[in-house]
Amino acid sequence: MSGKSCGGLDAFRLGASFLVVAIHTSPLASFTLTGDFFLTRVAGRLAVPFFFMVTGHFVLSGPLFGDGDRTRIYRMVKKLLQLYALAILLYLPLGWYAGHYQGLTLGDLLRLLVFDGTFYHLWYFPACALGLLLVLCLDRLGKKGLFAGAGVLYLLGLLGDSYFGLTGFCPPLRQGYEGMFQLFSYTRNGLFFAPLFLLLGACLGHREPPAQARPWAAGFLCAFGGMTGEAFLLQHLDFPRHDSMYLLLPVCMACLYQLLLTSRRPPAPAWRSLSTGIYLIHPAVIAVVHGMAKVLDCTEVFVENSLVHYTVVCLLSLAAVWIFQRIRARAALRLS
Repeated sequence: MSGKSCGGLDAFRLGASFLVVAIHTSPLASFTLTGDFFLTRVAGRLAVPFFFMVTGHFVLSGPLFGDGDRTRIYRMVKKLLQLYALAILLYLPLGWYAGHYQGLTLGDLLRLLVFDGTFYHLWYFPACALGLLLVLCLDRLGKKGLFAGAGVLYLLGLLGDSYFGLTGFCPPLRQGYEGMFQLFSYTRNGLFFAPLFLLLGACLGHREPPAQARPWAAGFLCAFGGMTGEAFLLQHLDFPRHDSMYLLLPVCMACLYQLLLTSRRPPAPAWRSLSTGIYLIHPAVIAVVHGMAKVLDCTEVFVENSLVHYTVVCLLSLAAVWIFQRIRARAALRLS
């Protein structure tokens, strides 16, 4: 599908980046824990799968369902790893100050680099790169094997995430997952989580966009309502070890993605770079807000009030990225 009418995707990218900020700041925690759970652990869980799907759409749809040219995949993997390396350097001082790297063994270092990320939001970059390569490997099984393999991996990931409580009924299975958690901290990673959403994005991106929005809007509302009930039920049962993966999440994402494709808005490249920048920089902004609030003795307003904290982090992140873009644009003009 042409990228000329993907403005709906670009608009949601920006919204998704603010949902990621919400996950890391809990905007409603000062007022309602139930509302905050819904915002951060249900609605917020739409953000990262969406980013994977966009990558699958524009990177995988051609190689898997079109011209078969895989060079763009390798270029994307290289770009992701370069961005990851830059982000590692950016967050190294902050992680060191926070004591994240004390007592690291070689195995711990490999776990951080390959699966968990060296800072809590950086797991996305190795996950996306690993997921792209894994989808390529699964494609050797044929298209049926590709979809089946990605689906099975996601189901296995569910048992290590929101459905971890089920493993308690089978001790050998529980032991197997506990063993895996010596290699990585979460099944929300490039092995279990990323491949299915990358593949969904590739599949939907290869098709013509839907003509009507109403069926997909209805489908999304039904699936999202079901996922909301699923999330609260699992929480009530105390099943989750983590809460990034739900059974209905892929259905929600497929409907939402199709709905966004019906908008046929022109592309908005500036919003893409804004969303990437906000995703990258917001943990540093969170640290700055905490530090400045402590120095100015206004922690009660800017940190303990969760909604004010979230708003300030969003605004400062947006401003920082916008200023960086202006500086970069002017530098490019001078060099041209």
